[in-house]
Amino acid sequence: MEKTKDIDKNILIRAKTGDLEAFEYILSFYEKAIYNYCLRMIKNSQNAKDITQETFIKVYTHRKEIDPEKNIKTWIFTIATNTTYDFIRSKKRKRETSLDEKTERNETIPNLEAYYPREGLVSDVERALEQINPKYGEALILFYQQGFEYKEIAEILNIPINTIKTHISRGKDQLKDILKEYGKD
Repeated sequence: MEKTKDIDKNILIRAKTGDLEAFEYILSFYEKAIYNYCLRMIKNSQNAKDITQETFIKVYTHRKEIDPEKNIKTWIFTIATNTTYDFIRSKKRKRETSLDEKTERNETIPNLEAYYPREGLVSDVERALEQINPKYGEALILFYQQGFEYKEIAEILNIPINTIKTHISRGKDQLKDILKEYGKD
């Protein structure tokens, strides 16, 4: 899994001072992970691209806050999470739902089939993730897909570590129950 140690502290220092080449390196290192995370949260590829772009605009705007001694991945995912929440809140305020959005929400997230060779597993897991409590799904994605530790997830979501443990446990239980139901068909 990607760790801060994979990005040289010198690159973080250069990015902090406004070096575009260093910032582009950080962007290329985390862009795909952030996009996939946003896509899993909102289930719309165009909106996920927009949120990813907005996330990195915010990262650049707040680049002076980069701490080369801390995990930049956690910091970037915190920004992505908050940007996604902002997007969801703005959509609720506007109460707009386009036809494209309705169609895209029902599509399987792309490229997961490569990770799961058994036919049908991706769609079952994706359908199950959509049915569980969203806060549990968010914690599961950060833990299993992104490889964050409980402490990092607590920091990203700004909730206590014991709440993260509960969300992951309950999310796994909900997933297991839903996937059992799929097996009965």
